[in-house]
Amino acid sequence: MKVNRSNISGFVLAGGKSSRMGKDKGLIEFKGKKMVEHATQALEGLCSNISIISNQDEYEAFPYLVYADIVRDKGPLAGICTALTQSKTEVNVIISCDSPFVSSALLSYLFDQLEDFDAVVPAYQGRVYPLTAIYNKSCLEALNESLSKDELKVKEVIKSLNTKIIELNVELPFFNERLMTNINTPKELELHES
Repeated sequence: MKVNRSNISGFVLAGGKSSRMGKDKGLIEFKGKKMVEHATQALEGLCSNISIISNQDEYEAFPYLVYADIVRDKGPLAGICTALTQSKTEVNVIISCDSPFVSSALLSYLFDQLEDFDAVVPAYQGRVYPLTAIYNKSCLEALNESLSKDELKVKEVIKSLNTKIIELNVELPFFNERLMTNINTPKELELHES
């Protein structure tokens, strides 16, 4: 079953503390753009609307709605819960602002795998990436329950959902080895800038 792309919401998670980077990751310049702009660019053309989840006023400068976390200081899970709470659509794509190599082609591929699953999450070399994934709004109840219990590891929470894990590999036409790379430190920023 292919997803009707005229009715998909895209959300960029930009609410992290960025403690290893020393400043807000989403607002850092990378390859000529702010990191958050790499994420929104991947969503453009795929989503009927795009929003940013952040507690920082600086994100108001971008042409997207900005939502503060409904529960503060509870990490990415709270961000996903906020996104699904605010969403007006059944199908939602979540991207973290620190993954600037995520492409529209990857997201399009994930959409096409949704079928009757609650969530579609990519994996690479055995590592799962639930912060670059497709979530049905129906996931919200289970995610909120984990949030209320302070069970905050998204990788654990998705095990309670009907989740499809998609293992990425070199045979996919859009694949490159940096596709799922997170940039968390100034050293990593410098390394991937080249």
